[in-house]
Amino acid sequence: MNERFTKGLETIKQYVTEEEAARMIESDALADIAPDLRKMIIEFAYGDVYARPGLDAKSRALVVITAVVTQGAAPQTKTHIQRGLHAGLTQTEVVEALLQLAPYIGFPRVQNALTIAQQVFAEKS
Repeated sequence: MNERFTKGLETIKQYVTEEEAARMIESDALADIAPDLRKMIIEFAYGDVYARPGLDAKSRALVVITAVVTQGAAPQTKTHIQRGLHAGLTQTEVVEALLQLAPYIGFPRVQNALTIAQQVFAEKS
């Protein structure tokens, strides 16, 4: 492990449990076809970008949630809503952020994201 990877792992622990962080490394579903992808995510996304100063973990999580919703990336929407809640976002903050997207990305995409949020909230209860 290099310094960026170590920094990324430490940063990601603000968004997931210790067990989830370990699982991310040990059980990479795409390792057989893209063995470097997980390393790139941890080093670049979490080691370089998420670790930057200027935003707290909650604010950063909210930005990422809205970005993946805007892309229509359903699996990543679920993942990042879970991570946002772990970072301290409330269900109300997640819902309100999604509602704010409606004029910009459309009601169908927001409705899909709210359905995913509803599922995440139910799993967390």
